Amino acid sequence: MLTALDHIIIGVSDLAQADETFRQQLGLVSSGGGNHPSGGTANRIIVIGDTYLELIAVRAPEEAQQSMLERLALGDGYLNCVLASDDIEADSRAMFQRGVRVIGPDQGSLKSADGVSRGWLRTDVERPDLTQHYPFIIQHDSSGLERRRRLAGGNTPPGHPSGVQRVQSVTLAVENLEEATRRFQQIYGLNSSQPHLHKQWGAQVVTLTLAQGTQSVELAAALPATETPLPQAATLSTHLRQLKESLYCITLEVSKLEVARDYLDDHKVSYTLLEDGKQTLWIHPEQANGALIVLVEP
Repeated sequence: MLTALDHIIIGVSDLAQADETFRQQLGLVSSGGGNHPSGGTANRIIVIGDTYLELIAVRAPEEAQQSMLERLALGDGYLNCVLASDDIEADSRAMFQRGVRVIGPDQGSLKSADGVSRGWLRTDVERPDLTQHYPFIIQHDSSGLERRRRLAGGNTPPGHPSGVQRVQSVTLAVENLEEATRRFQQIYGLNSSQPHLHKQWGAQVVTLTLAQGTQSVELAAALPATETPLPQAATLSTHLRQLKESLYCITLEVSKLEVARDYLDDHKVSYTLLEDGKQTLWIHPEQANGALIVLVEP
C-alpha cells in the first residue's frame, strides 16, 4: 500500500544558501545529505517526523538531468514529492493492472560522507527524473527510528526551532479537478474526498488520503476570478500559469502557531494568515527558495 509521504524535493541553485535560509530564517534544521554518485547533484536533508524535505542542487551540470536544469532556470522551487510504499512490488503490479505504464521498481543507494549507507526501491509513472508531473513511489531498506537516523547521517535528527513536527499534506495544482481526480485515482488507487471549497486561497480541492490515514495528497484547481489575500506570486493561478500542473505547496504541523509566528517575526520572514475553517499561516515562496509552505496546528 501507499502508506505516507516519504519526502518532498525542493530544487535550489545555491545549496549552502538554501540550507542557511531553511535553518536560520525558517527554523528547519538539516541533518544529513551529501553528493549523489550519479546525476551531478548534491543535497541536504531536513527530517520532519517520518517525512523529510530534500534540498537539492546541481553540482555538475554536464551530468544533471536536462529537466532539472530547465526547471531551475525558472527559479528555485518544488521539483516533486514522493510516496512511501510498504510493498513496492505489489503496488507496482497494481498500477500496471490499472493500465498505468510504470518504470521499476529499480534499486537505488546512497552513502553519506561519514560512511552511513541507505538503499531503496523506486517506481516511476513517467520518465525517471526528479522533475515530474507525478509523484514517484519508494520503499526504503529501513524504517522508523533506524531510517530517520540514516537520513540524519547516523544521528538522531534535531528538533526544529520553529516548532514544526510533522508533514501533513502536499498540494498539487491541476487545471481540471474532476479529470485530475480520476487520473490520480487510476494511477495510485487512493480514495478521494468530495470536492471542497477553500475560498480564502481561491481553490476547489480534493483530498486523496494515504493508507496510514494521517497524511494526504491534495489536488487543487483555481477558482476563476477569485480574489485572495495571498500575494500574487503565491496564488494558485500564478503557479498554474508559470509551472503548469505540479507541486504547489506543502502543509506542516507546528506545536503552536503562535510559537511559529514569533520565530518568523523575529527573523523578519513574510507570511499571510488566512482563516479558512481554521487558521493557517502561508510563508511566501520568496522567503523559502520558491517553496510555498503552509503552517497549521494539529
